[in-house]
Amino acid sequence: MKNLNQKQSTNMSPQVAVIGALVLALSGAVSHAETYCYDFSNFANTGYQVGQTIPTQHGDINLLEVFDENGNPMQPNSNGVTSHNNVPIPGQGQNPSLLNHGGFTIQVVPNSRMSSVTLKFAENTGATDQQLWNVGVNNERQIWRGQLSTLDGQSLGQPTFGGRVRIAVAGVVDSDPDSYWVRGMVTLASDPVNPLLPDRGIDRFSIGRSSQLLIDDVCMTE
Repeated sequence: MKNLNQKQSTNMSPQVAVIGALVLALSGAVSHAETYCYDFSNFANTGYQVGQTIPTQHGDINLLEVFDENGNPMQPNSNGVTSHNNVPIPGQGQNPSLLNHGGFTIQVVPNSRMSSVTLKFAENTGATDQQLWNVGVNNERQIWRGQLSTLDGQSLGQPTFGGRVRIAVAGVVDSDPDSYWVRGMVTLASDPVNPLLPDRGIDRFSIGRSSQLLIDDVCMTE
């Protein structure tokens, strides 16, 4: 933490005292925050289907449908959601990732609200780059066609589900000119616009796609 030079004062106002106490409280909370990461190396290599819930130590993974722009559910790929090796995600090598064969929304509901979430992803855009996306945070959802990078810089989230959450997407197109893979990182951060919102944080988040989507190294910070 960078220290700022401040002029000493012996006449601290009540307002400054309150602000100082709030800063110290928040600093203490941040310093003791825990981060939980999942790399799917122990994930059962089976075709999970819509409607199933996969329990984990720090929350549940729900498999839901993908909806089109008119609110109609699309037919999920019969291969479901599986563990997959040899994936085009940076730095993964042969480590397994979670493969959404298409038509599934992977929703994560932590046991308690989180301040931030990061995850690695790889999307196959195909020749037309018109894959259908469903992304949701704190009970608010976006539906569009194209690439995940469309969400970069946006915010989602309803107040009763933990408030607004900022979304950052950094993607890199595969260096192989014959490949349609885009790889990168998604970051969700609880928006500090309303820091006094009770029980603020990431209550739930979901990511779904009409075709091939790989997810790995999902990390959640309290």
